[in-house]
Amino acid sequence: MLLEANNGLRILLDMGPGVLEKLRRIGVDPGSISIILITHLHLDHVSDLLPFIKLKALSGRRLFRVFGPRGIGEMLDLLVSDRRLFGYLSDLGCRDIVEIHEVWDDVLELEPGIILRSKPVEHFNGVAYRIDLPSTSITYSGDTAPDPRLIELARGTSILIHECSFPADRLKGKHTSAEDLMRIASEVGPRILVLTHIYPEMEERLQEYLERFGKKLGMVVYAPRDLDTIEV
Repeated sequence: MLLEANNGLRILLDMGPGVLEKLRRIGVDPGSISIILITHLHLDHVSDLLPFIKLKALSGRRLFRVFGPRGIGEMLDLLVSDRRLFGYLSDLGCRDIVEIHEVWDDVLELEPGIILRSKPVEHFNGVAYRIDLPSTSITYSGDTAPDPRLIELARGTSILIHECSFPADRLKGKHTSAEDLMRIASEVGPRILVLTHIYPEMEERLQEYLERFGKKLGMVVYAPRDLDTIEV
């Protein structure tokens, strides 16, 4: 997911498969992206990160920042610098253009007036993020089971982007069901709720749940498709 602020700052939320192609299709130059927020190190959240780094190195070596949970620095060093894997990337200077910040329970200033907050969540060394901008705030859960730390982080946020993987009767793993998310959103009280990480089991009943969300919560609810744009 791509966030674009009024000042031109572009932030990517995770780097799963197909991100680079989707950026190309909407006409966004990867070189214009200066910050990437990684929530956890599962393949569906990082698989385009290495191609992104290589592309940046080949097209001008512009420094950019990657924020992620504990272990992301070691992972990138292994992939980019260890010559048993993709060590040729070190010859391109790939590691030199990435400024890595490992976060957990932190508060950082990305730019003047733009604050990044992170909290650990219940999903395999995962973290959630909140971005406070001058005119709005956005909280992104990444993958997580229902977690009071996420609710604490998100309370009062303008926009909550939260996973909604399964209906409750088909819930698997450390994820959040639609029924759980209704309770979370009701407690957090965002102006806009954006559903993400929707599995096929949820996709089958998505329209039903969107109607239920709308009636129960009284807020704007989106389940965006690839390449959709939400302006706030």
